[in-house]
Formats: sequence, structure tokens, C-alpha cells
Amino acid sequence: MRVVACQLHGTGRAAEEYRLVTTLSDARRCPARQLAALYQERWEAEAVFAELKTYQCGARSVLSSKTPDGVVQQVWAHLLVHHALCELMIGTAATRGLDADRISFTETLRSARRSVTVTPGSLSPELLVRALVLLQHDLLERLLPHRRLRSQPRVVKRKMSNYWLKRAEHHTWPQPTHTGTRAVRIQRPQPTNA
Repeated sequence: MRVVACQLHGTGRAAEEYRLVTTLSDARRCPARQLAALYQERWEAEAVFAELKTYQCGARSVLSSKTPDGVVQQVWAHLLVHHALCELMIGTAATRGLDADRISFTETLRSARRSVTVTPGSLSPELLVRALVLLQHDLLERLLPHRRLRSQPRVVKRKMSNYWLKRAEHHTWPQPTHTGTRAVRIQRPQPTNA
């Protein structure tokens, strides 16, 4: 296990100290600064769950299979389609050197659905490549704006919690001024007198 101690600067508040615990112990392959900078990406997993549950499957859809094996098969199918769409987004962004966050999942899903309904059935490899190029071109025309830096207070609305209650001052929380890599300052471990 490896512990990275760091402070975040440029958050609009006094520098806060964080400890990141990771199993990525190779400091050459995974420098502390890069690991700490990934902290702001931590909510991306929540976005993936929303993509799967809300956009891809639909808010009211349920698995239609009647057997446990069928349900497992449907879940795998949804995961494979999601993976393919994400690969398309990453590949499309890479053609222009963009961050994959600039490609909208919902636009990717809509464009993929349109391309499937326009050309149903089996496609020759040449037609498939041509359809993929047109799909990528379509996605690049609908780029999302750069994501703004943002921060939220670590508070909750309910009472029985270890965090502070949400109050009026939390609605105007100071927003970051630096991106992850510029905001991170790695702290050297202090020698212990053991």
C-alpha cells in the first residue's frame, strides 16, 4: 500500500491536506502528482452509472428475461454496448487530440442508434468503416464545451451525519482556479522517531 500526502491549492479556500491511499506502489509508473490530480475525476464513476441506467437502458426499462441466465446475458449485453460506445468516444476524441469528456455519451448513443436504423442488417467491412467515419464526424460536430472547474462542500442535508449541515454559505462555495495537476503539491514524508 502507498500513501500520498498532498495539499490542494487554488480551490478558493485555504490549502487542504488530503491523504490518498492506493495499491499503485510503483512511483515511476504512477507518480504521486498524477495520482493526486486524478482526485477531481473521482465522480466520473457516477456519470458512468447514469449513462448505463438512465440514458442507455432508459429510466423505465427493466430486464425482460425470465430466467437467471437470461438476465445475466442481458446485463452483459448492456455492459458490452456501453463499452463499445465509450471506445467510440475515446477513439473519436483521439483523432483530434481532445479529452474524451468533450464527447457526449447521449449524442454518441443517439448517433449510433441512428446509424443502426439507417443501415440495418449485416454490413460489409467497407460500409462499416465508412459508417464509423461518418459517426465520428457527426460526434465531432457536437462537442461539449470544456468542463468548468468546480467544487462542492462536503456537507449533507440530513441531520444524523459526521458532516456539517448544508447552510446558505455552502450555496456560494468558492470554485477552483487551478486544474488538478497545477493545484497539487506533494508533501514529503516526515521522518518518524520510532
